[in-house]
Amino acid sequence: MPDLNLWWLVVLLFGLVLLGPLLAVSGTALYYKETERIFPGVRSGAVLLDNQRVSSAAGQLDLFWNQTPNFVLSNGGKTWPVPPSSLGLWIDPGATAQKAYQVGRGEDGIVELLRLFRRKQIEVEPVVVFNAQLARDALTQISQSLSSAPQDSRLVLGQDGRWIATRAQAGMTLDVADALAQISADPQATLRQGYFELKIMSVPARISDWSAELAHINTFYERPLKMFAYDAINDERIFWNVPQNLVADWVRLDDPQGQPYLQVDVEQFQNYLIEWQTGIGNREIESTQALESLSAKWQSGETFEILLRHRASTYTVQTGDNLVGIGFKVGLPYWKIQEANPGTSIIGVGRGQVLTIPSPNEMLPYPVVPNKRVVVSITQQHMWIYENWELRSEYKISTGMDKSPTLPGVFQIQTHELNAYAAIWDLWMPHFMGIYEAVPGFMNGIHGLPLLSSGKRLWGNVLGSKASYGCIIMDLQAADDLYNWAENGVVVEIQP
Repeated sequence: MPDLNLWWLVVLLFGLVLLGPLLAVSGTALYYKETERIFPGVRSGAVLLDNQRVSSAAGQLDLFWNQTPNFVLSNGGKTWPVPPSSLGLWIDPGATAQKAYQVGRGEDGIVELLRLFRRKQIEVEPVVVFNAQLARDALTQISQSLSSAPQDSRLVLGQDGRWIATRAQAGMTLDVADALAQISADPQATLRQGYFELKIMSVPARISDWSAELAHINTFYERPLKMFAYDAINDERIFWNVPQNLVADWVRLDDPQGQPYLQVDVEQFQNYLIEWQTGIGNREIESTQALESLSAKWQSGETFEILLRHRASTYTVQTGDNLVGIGFKVGLPYWKIQEANPGTSIIGVGRGQVLTIPSPNEMLPYPVVPNKRVVVSITQQHMWIYENWELRSEYKISTGMDKSPTLPGVFQIQTHELNAYAAIWDLWMPHFMGIYEAVPGFMNGIHGLPLLSSGKRLWGNVLGSKASYGCIIMDLQAADDLYNWAENGVVVEIQP
């Protein structure tokens, strides 16, 4: 039979093994209850609260959670730490410390104490008090530091003087409403995560497209500078446009919403005209409108007008030639040729001699009226009157007899006399319009049927055949009409 004392010793030792931890836990609990301290192993985040009284723990909790930047914010490219309180996540330090103090003292106190006894920690989630207004204010302030304003596209003058559009750049801003909604949905979970991603929104530029305005502006650079040259001798009209690349260099637009104008390089423009006239034969530019009008003409779409002049030419004398006959060939009075060739006489020219023939424009002393023209045919004994290059009227006429012929050529109405008197023939010429001097001081012209001093009207029955002493004869009504229509400067072209 076993020794009874030994058995009781075993029972006692076994009891001590079983009751020892319980007694130790009970003793520890009794100690912490009496001293009002938080049990060892209790923590909240990185704050270890063991052996601390509630008031001391509250101070440490406030320092860590509400004042230390241990919460991380990110905008996708950058991170930075902030205190949770800066987002409205305020930790109640007293309530959290009290919560830590209750570990091991509540309904599950024994279990919690055993867990602590086994050297396992217990995490106490901080008591979060969410302040939505504080969060909104804080997020708004963060947004101001993160945001960048969008840059609108602008129209600016480029180096070539043309307007171009700068590229629009979008801005960015924090989506405060989205961040506030996420945090307020579960403040505790937000704090537990310890990290919050801020949603950055793109802010589009208000103005990003100037294509319509640029298309409109570019029409200015494509607007033609219209030119018009008139040759009064040939009655030729030449229309063309200045090369657009040249015009585009002259276009100026001080304000993209304003009106363009031309700033013309005068020397460049004149050089262009000099080059242009090399392609128009034995002619040159006689005059142009004022260069100051170029811009206005360009803006309104009107033509810039140029008058052409024929250059002087030469004539080689043939056998049997004299100055009068040569004048009829080239359309000039003989004395004009004589003036251009000092030392010559009417018949004093020899075969092979080269004569200078003045420009036919010498017979146009007045400014040309370009939209009116009188055309006479000696062969057909007919007159056509044109206005704006359209036939206005036509008449049967009589030119000079063969022994006193009318000179063919291009002339100009130079004088108006209501009733001129020709003493050499003792006759009156109604509605007389002088057109050229057959000899210096003797003007041939156009007029109505002449009247002798005796009262006899001449040539009324011979219109349509040569009858005069060199003038062009019309019936009275036709001469009256022409006299009142054709001012000085109207060109009269007399064809052979």
